[in-house]
Order: sequence, then C-alpha cells, then structure tokens
Amino acid sequence: MSKGKDKKATKNKNKKDNKSKKQKNGRKETRPGTPVVNNEQTFLARVYVALKPTVNDPEGVTIGNALGSLGFDGVQGVRSGKYFQVTVNAKNMKCARRVVDQMCARLLANPVIETYAFEVSEA
Repeated sequence: MSKGKDKKATKNKNKKDNKSKKQKNGRKETRPGTPVVNNEQTFLARVYVALKPTVNDPEGVTIGNALGSLGFDGVQGVRSGKYFQVTVNAKNMKCARRVVDQMCARLLANPVIETYAFEVSEA
C-alpha cells in the first residue's frame, strides 16, 4: 500500500517540477477562458465558410425552393454556409490573423470541399 502513496507523491512532485520549468522558460500556462495578463490584445475574428462552387449544395437548393414557395420569386439560387465568431488573444493583428488562419485550415473548414474567408478586428 505504501508503494501506491509513493507513486502519487512522485507524480504530484513531477507535475510541480514541470510547471515550474514552464514558468522558468517564460511560457505562461493558462486554462481556456482565463484572461491573459501579458501585453496581448483581444481580437474578434469573423469567419465565413462556404462550399466550393463545384460542390453540390442540397441544403441551398431546399432553401431556394422554400423561398420560391413563400413568394420570393426573384431568388436565382442559394448557397448555404457557416459563420463563426472567434475571440482570440494575441500580441498583435498579424499574430491574430495567423492563428485564425490555422484554426480555419485545421478545424473550422474542410479544405477539400469548402473555402473560407475571415476578417479580424480589435474587440
């Protein structure tokens, strides 16, 4: 039984050592939602994701048909998409744009079938 307690104590000690090493290296560990107190600014990114023109959009077709049946006769076509608002902490506008671009490329948009555009402003 004492071995289990020793392992726990060692794990806790290692966690504390790792934490202090990260702080010594100048990196600041924060949890999501924790305000950053460095010289970073807060930016708001507006991300627009849409299907590529060559990809079929059955949702857009359905919406277009529904608009026509509601009496909106001037509708030529509809393409559906997604819109995201992302708040980001970054050192400057250039860093914020780079981070948002990575978010889009890795998660928010599927580059095989979707395109994305975004605008970043100070929040």
